[in-house]
Amino acid sequence: MSSTNKKRLLVIALGEATFDLIIPWIEKGELPNFKKIFEEGTIGNLESSVPMMTTQMWGNLVTGKNPGQHGLFDFWQRGNDGKFKEANGSHIKAKPIWKILSESGLSSGIVNVPFTYPPQKINGFMISGEDAPGAHRSIAHPNGLYDEIVKKFGRYRLKDIFPGGREKEDYLTLVEEDVKKQTDVLSYLIEKKNWDFFLTFYSAIAITQHYFWKDMQQGNNEYRNVIKTAYKSLDAAIDSLTKASGKDTIVFIISECGAGPLTSGVQINTWLQKEGFLTYKNSNGTFPDGIGIEQKSLEKSFMRSKVSAFRRNAQGYIPKSLFYLANKKMHWLKSWIQTYLAGSDIDWSKTYAFSRGKEGNIFINLKGRDPNGIIEESQYEKVRDQIIEKLSVLINPSTGKKVVNKIYKREELYNGPFIEFAPDLLIEWVDSAYMQTESDKDKDSIFVERWRENMNWPTSGSHRMNGILLAKGPGIAKNKKIEGSRIIDMTPTWLYMLDQKIPKDLEGRVITDLFDMKV
Repeated sequence: MSSTNKKRLLVIALGEATFDLIIPWIEKGELPNFKKIFEEGTIGNLESSVPMMTTQMWGNLVTGKNPGQHGLFDFWQRGNDGKFKEANGSHIKAKPIWKILSESGLSSGIVNVPFTYPPQKINGFMISGEDAPGAHRSIAHPNGLYDEIVKKFGRYRLKDIFPGGREKEDYLTLVEEDVKKQTDVLSYLIEKKNWDFFLTFYSAIAITQHYFWKDMQQGNNEYRNVIKTAYKSLDAAIDSLTKASGKDTIVFIISECGAGPLTSGVQINTWLQKEGFLTYKNSNGTFPDGIGIEQKSLEKSFMRSKVSAFRRNAQGYIPKSLFYLANKKMHWLKSWIQTYLAGSDIDWSKTYAFSRGKEGNIFINLKGRDPNGIIEESQYEKVRDQIIEKLSVLINPSTGKKVVNKIYKREELYNGPFIEFAPDLLIEWVDSAYMQTESDKDKDSIFVERWRENMNWPTSGSHRMNGILLAKGPGIAKNKKIEGSRIIDMTPTWLYMLDQKIPKDLEGRVITDLFDMKV
């Protein structure tokens, strides 16, 4: 359904999609709709940001600003009191594109986009993404939209494809099924609702690449085609969504970063402990209550296993509608468990620095800022410099090569009023092939298999800097390849294409190379 604005823009975001896989499969004739866009439009790499954290990448993408300006740093990020809290859409302090468009009278449809909970009262409609506590009518705006979808399509699939608590064999059928169900809903919204700008996100590629990359590389087991199934399912989805939007709609296919094989998981706190920056409770091997370190580690592992078992059973037997109530009402318990698992065995009175987060963020235990801080302001730079000096030369013994490309002080990456909530140091790994583990396995080792919380098998894929950008439609150049585009450039480019004034405080630029200059 068209609005009064003559231009419409559809953006289909495919989490972590990479040309490294798309191009070979196009050449083999397995992705016909990707190929069609290659021939009819413009393509290019879309440069991500350091670190490649979903929170930061999506904040950058939808605001055109860096995290110091928009305030979103990590899945669990430090607050004013120094305590870590789970992030959601309310942590984005800068105006996202849909707010800017609403203020100009344009209508947006925002569906399943990360960090959009609680849903905002925009001109248009919004259904929250992965940060929502569960499938429930309160994750959608306006009132009645969620019930309308459920009545027509049945249970709303919010995070069915997410791996926590699932068995590996589930993904032999889950991926294609989930993409098809989501696409049915999206096609309906695109075709029936009023919008000028439509942005949606699929997680299937990101999930499968993280958990099945090794299976794809080995090529001799039943899971070898799970990633390809995700790409082929989304190739079909692109066809459905573009047809639903109409031939005069400008279409973008993007990913916030790319992907590749994981070399190793890393336990940064173990490295910090070995280098003397972090101390576990009582270096003689016991805690104040007499419990040994090994026993305490087993206790934490036991708790993790119980949480995993609960999620696995809940996934199979608890009605999906109850997930929302459980997450909403019991959020305090989740926060307590996360805090306990992250730091109950650390002796904060002797700890200079610690790591928390997905990609290797390091925080200085600063006095007056952190709840148990001991580092004086006068020591802050010295501690940061010492960590950078030592960590920069870290070698992976299995490869004999350095693992760290660069360690950034936060002010080197960010600027703005929210920089105080950023990690003090951020690691850029060589080839982006290392990720922090979330497991207590092999606690004394720095390099380990990478396990996600509540998972039944390890991850084998990680992020890469280059995402994808494909665009076609009125005003877009045909059969052209461009370079130099960044995720932070998306918001100003989309505003420009919708004939909107670009706010002066945006840090991104308009990607003029996309346009057909003959028009």
